[in-house]
Amino acid sequence: MLNKKTSSDGFTLIEIMVVMIIISVILSFATLSIGNAGLAQNLKQERQRLASLLKLASQEAIMQSKEMGISFKTDGYRFYVLQGQEWQAITGRDNIFRPRTLPQGIQIDIRLDGEPIIETDNSMPQVLLLSSGEMTPFEVIFWADSDESLRYRLIGRLSIK
Repeated sequence: MLNKKTSSDGFTLIEIMVVMIIISVILSFATLSIGNAGLAQNLKQERQRLASLLKLASQEAIMQSKEMGISFKTDGYRFYVLQGQEWQAITGRDNIFRPRTLPQGIQIDIRLDGEPIIETDNSMPQVLLLSSGEMTPFEVIFWADSDESLRYRLIGRLSIK
């Protein structure tokens, strides 16, 4: 007599479903953790960009003996230079002081002397960078639409050293 063993090679449907559920849970956690870290990194990067541009503009104002300024909106900012008696917006795609728009999902709140700035359409800067090295004191708070607990703050003082 011959004994025949019946064996089945492969996985059962239940085993495959359990593995798929485990993989989907792991991917969900990975996506959530990367999502906030990426957003926090973007906020930090935008704050650093503005800080660097302000320092550079202040140095430019001192070296060129010209008055500069910056105007903020909730979704970006623009640099100005005083020519004659009028403020002229700095434009040009290749210019380092070109108008900047914040990435989608990031906004800013601006405060002068602790008071929030009301956004206007005029072509006047709200923060001045003077040729003497002085600057209008201000505070800019970068925050995310999706997570208002993620905030980065940039403080401008009266003078840069």
